[in-house]
Parts: sequence; structure tokens; C-alpha cells
Amino acid sequence: MRVASSAAIASASLLVLAPSSFEAGSRPAALVFSKVPGRAVAGQAVTVSISRAVPGSRCSLKVKYAKAPTPLVQPAIAGGGKASWSWTIPVSTQANWAQLTATCGSKSVSKRLLVVGALSPAKLSVVKDGFSIRKAAYGNGTDVSYGVIIKNTSPNADAQSVNVIVNFVLANDHLLGSKSDSIASIPAGSSYNLGGSMSFPGGAPIARLEIVMQVGTTAPHAGHPLGIANVVIEPNLPEDGWVSDVAGEVINNDPNKVLQSVSFSAVILDGAGNVLGGGTGLNYGALPPGTRVVFKLTTGGFRDVSMTQASSVLVSATPTWQ
Repeated sequence: MRVASSAAIASASLLVLAPSSFEAGSRPAALVFSKVPGRAVAGQAVTVSISRAVPGSRCSLKVKYAKAPTPLVQPAIAGGGKASWSWTIPVSTQANWAQLTATCGSKSVSKRLLVVGALSPAKLSVVKDGFSIRKAAYGNGTDVSYGVIIKNTSPNADAQSVNVIVNFVLANDHLLGSKSDSIASIPAGSSYNLGGSMSFPGGAPIARLEIVMQVGTTAPHAGHPLGIANVVIEPNLPEDGWVSDVAGEVINNDPNKVLQSVSFSAVILDGAGNVLGGGTGLNYGALPPGTRVVFKLTTGGFRDVSMTQASSVLVSATPTWQ
């Protein structure tokens, strides 16, 4: 009986020790993503986590979007075998899958993350453009007034720091000159009325305009347009036959903010809606909420537009708030 009992005890010991010995010789556990959201929204922060890393190891995360720059995510040290990362997805990132790859030492793991686009990218198009030509009052020079109506077709993204190049094209398709204009912002779903002028030392037999546009940055739509009312086109002199300026009233329709200044740009149209030219202007002075003030635009090419042809005017106003 003693012999039999000893053998039974030895057999039981082997059964208890066997699992430990097998575990010691097994491969290290693979990394896994322990926290990944079902989807992430462009413009918002996101956090992901991994587990089963070697405690104290240095871990990195690489994020690759389908159509956006790769963000720089700071490395993390695995505490208790876990590491986490948080970053903000660029607001302009379009809806698509993003590839996540976490690496800790020699181990790595990958997973896809669904990104939901928050913005429709700001896209600009030229609705219409036109110009008027007038011989300079002195010398052999020529003055050209131009106007361009630009539409931002995005429903929710403002186009900011917009650069517009107006090329003056001859009949042989050569350029006679170029003018560059900067627009602070073209709000989502709105049009901007760009007016200006350029002078040439001689004649200016321009056949057409060529417009080049580039958006500097895109941002979620913010704010609302100022109120513009009682706009008129004023003649230089009754017998002169040319436009002098564009005047009207600007209304601060924000309930809380004080309007510090306004940058104006205007395009003049004939009776058929064709663009004749345009110009710009500025208004300074604090304007409290719910109040209005007269503006008068005199800069640019207004005086190169025929008063007899001028029928209506479109005004864009870009505010600066106090």
C-alpha cells in the first residue's frame, strides 16, 4: 500500500507541474488592440490602446489616412503591458478607412479605423467674370476694371486665405498682365464678389480674363454674413458718364460682438447680368450689436465702368470683430 500511495502522489505532482513547464516554453503573447472606437469623426480627438506588451517597453503608433498627411503620434511606454495614444484627426480628412499599426519592441499589430468625414472640402468655381477698359486721363496708358464672382460649393467648409490671380489675356492667347488678390474667407455655400483694377502703360486690347484660384486652408463654417442694405451706384459727375463709387449701409447683426472693421469688395453688373468691373473699400470704427453705418467704396476700378451701362451691384463684406 505504501508503494502504491507514493506512486500516486508522484503522478499527481507531475500533473500539477506540467502546465507551468509548458507555459514557460510557449511563445510570448501577441499584441492586441484593447480599445479602438467603432468610428472616428474628422476634427475630433480619438484614443486607442493596446495590451500584452512587455512591461516598460517603448511603443509607437503609426496612423495612415487614405487621403491626408500622416500625423505624428508621440511614443508611449507600456505600463503593466498596456499603452495608449490620443490625437486629433484633421478636420479636412475625408471619409475612409485609416490604418493603425502599433509596435512594441519586436511585436506589432495592425487594425483599421473608420474615419467619418466632417467637412466637404472647400471647392471654388468662377460663376462669371468681366471687365471694362478706359483710356487713362493722362498719357497713353489704359485702365482696366475687372470683376469676378467666385462660389464656394462646399456646404459646411469655409475657404480661408484664398489667393486669386487674374490674368489679362490677349486675342493671341498671350498674357498682357497679371494681378494677384487675397481673400481672407469665402464662407461655405456663398459667393464672393471680387472687384479690382489694373493699369497698363499703353493700350490694352484684352480679349478675356483667366482666373487661377488656390485655397490656403479649410475650416468648419463659422459666423454669419453682415447685413448689407440700401446699396447704390453713384456717378462721378452727371456729365462725366462714369461710376464714382458704391455706397450703402452695413448692419452689425451679431447679438453680442462689436464690429471693429469691414473689408468690402464689389462687382458691378449691366442690365443683362454681365460683369462690367468692380472695386473695393474699407470701413473702420466700432459698431455695437444691432446698429448700422454708411459705407462708401471708392478704391479700384469703379471709375472705369460706364455709368450708363451700370445697372446693379453685388457687395461682399468681410468683418473683423472686437
